[in-house]
Amino acid sequence: MVADGVGGAEAGELASKAAADELRGQFLFEPNAFDLTQAISAANAQVLALQDQTHKQMKTTAAAVLVSQDEIRCAHVGDTRIYLFSESGICYQSVDHSVSQVAVMTGEIRPDEIRQHRDRNKLLRALGAEDEMPVDEKAFARAGMKALLICSDGFWEYVLEDEMVRLLQEAATAEQWLGEMRALLQERIPQRNDNNTAIAAIF
Repeated sequence: MVADGVGGAEAGELASKAAADELRGQFLFEPNAFDLTQAISAANAQVLALQDQTHKQMKTTAAAVLVSQDEIRCAHVGDTRIYLFSESGICYQSVDHSVSQVAVMTGEIRPDEIRQHRDRNKLLRALGAEDEMPVDEKAFARAGMKALLICSDGFWEYVLEDEMVRLLQEAATAEQWLGEMRALLQERIPQRNDNNTAIAAIF
């Protein structure tokens, strides 16, 4: 999973850590009965409780993938993305809960313009925003899947989807794939960018 403290909100790093700790704790407590959506909802409750304790309006995104022998389950809130890859390319990309994503869906901008949209950083969903936070969850058969990538907006903003696919095809390991993507990112990010968390796996 990746949790990314929302930019501009107070103590986003505390919110993201609380969300990550909650999901990890629930999985380790009962891995065979682990429910992604339920765990993310519990993480939302933890962030809200931290707001009450600290009097800071902290928020975070959350994206998590649960991989079993036969199935891959993906769930997310916010604009931290999940990508699944088959041999032919990207077969699933999570839909951002953001103003810029709505602009794509309504035809205001093209999908390739989302990275430059004036409202790209405005989220419609985040943990800590509401008591009841909808979680998008999807399930896929593992057969035919080649790889997955979970990454914050500060990563996918600078690494394009066709580059993800090309570098995956050239990589022998997940470490090599992620390293090549990070090399591209480092050439492009502003000096003070620290919002580029990513997890990669090749099956």
